[in-house]
Amino acid sequence: MRRIARLAAAAALTSGLAAMPAPASAAPTALSHFTGSHCPSKSLCLYRDHDFSGGGIAIRAGDHIGFLGEHGVNDRMSSWSNDSGATCTWWSDAHQRGVPHLMYHGYRVNVRAAENDTASSVHC
Repeated sequence: MRRIARLAAAAALTSGLAAMPAPASAAPTALSHFTGSHCPSKSLCLYRDHDFSGGGIAIRAGDHIGFLGEHGVNDRMSSWSNDSGATCTWWSDAHQRGVPHLMYHGYRVNVRAAENDTASSVHC
């Protein structure tokens, strides 16, 4: 009798697990390219040139780019603006390695000469 009860309980657990939906996969990064100095709203923008010009890429809060080279902007950031609503970070090396640099919401920064064109990954 106990054996039947155990088998029934195991079957109930197994069937309940099989009916659960699979977890959603990670959403793709909502990256967009822009020209000039037009940064899309609610975005972190990485500009190719100083003074927030030269075009670049924009990402949203919660996004991550492990290697900026996949988007044609590795080692090409000279300024950034953050209107994403989150504190973001850029690193000098791919996949969040190297020196981290915080990018606070509401800030617009020209990158220091020693760090110009060194960004290789970013997380917002």
